Amino acid sequence: MIDLGGDVTGNGISKLVFTILSAVAEAERDRIRERIRDVKTDQRNRSRYLGGKVPFGWNVGTDGALMKNEEEHRAISRMKELRAAGHSLRTIATLLSEDSFALSHAGVKKILSASGS
Repeated sequence: MIDLGGDVTGNGISKLVFTILSAVAEAERDRIRERIRDVKTDQRNRSRYLGGKVPFGWNVGTDGALMKNEEEHRAISRMKELRAAGHSLRTIATLLSEDSFALSHAGVKKILSASGS
């Protein structure tokens, strides 16, 4: 309609057509958003890797599924034990760095929060 030249929104019919087309475009955007949300929810429920940084304690398998990293899970268990014993986050980070896990105190806090501690 823009190719027709002039003011295409000046009359009632053109304005009606633009309104309908914009409503259809908005409805399609909503449908796309819903489909993406549903796929991500399904993938998350099946423990699939959705991109971004791989969570501590997990590796990505060849099929895209998250697989448990036993060594990092032992480190998480140790973090929980040290925290339960009253150690500070900085102390825990320092002790884990001795075991080849370079984490900051903020990283330790995030891991403990994600693991339910």
